[in-house]
Amino acid sequence: MRSALNEGGIMRETMLKASETAPSEVLNGSENLSKEYLARCLKILNKWGAPLTGWHCINVVDVREEDDEAELWICELCGCKKVRFIHVMDNALYFEPVRVGCICAGVMEGDVLAAKERERRMRNRAKRRRTFVKHKWEHPRSGLWYRVYHGQELMITEYSGAYYVQAGQGQRARTTSKYKGKPIRDLYSAFYAAFDLVDPKDSFKEVFKEV
Repeated sequence: MRSALNEGGIMRETMLKASETAPSEVLNGSENLSKEYLARCLKILNKWGAPLTGWHCINVVDVREEDDEAELWICELCGCKKVRFIHVMDNALYFEPVRVGCICAGVMEGDVLAAKERERRMRNRAKRRRTFVKHKWEHPRSGLWYRVYHGQELMITEYSGAYYVQAGQGQRARTTSKYKGKPIRDLYSAFYAAFDLVDPKDSFKEVFKEV
């Protein structure tokens, strides 16, 4: 069971008390959610000694980004076992992030529509990513791959087993030699790194609600 201890080891006092019913009208886009579901989410947060307000999403993780057969995540709030896109929720008054599914994220931040929009964009990005790596690249010579994606020139070069990726030209060019924090040692990782340069998650970070 999730602990409600802060860094000093003292039980965190409950910030707000959950009501017996959670009126859906206080949540943007929650018209189709039952009051029982909302009340259950708030009750669990209250049981943890966690705040009921002030949550915001700091990241969305696709657990099947690398493997279409990867095990799905279990929502830490409601226990749903079929979460593919994990919404990482943070609160300045709680000692650790909480990883939940889309609807629970919306309940926590008070905006179900914002959570659904984040997930919609992540799903669309996952589809673009899958299509991107299947596209044919020009291979004019050994150690060089080239293509144009949405008007942006992409180039991959290989030297002594290391791969380098460039998007764009001149002063606006963006380069990387790493994928997920590690040196690129194979061509497919270079393809994925190229996609991250031209279609980063940061491009829709405005739907990560700030407080």
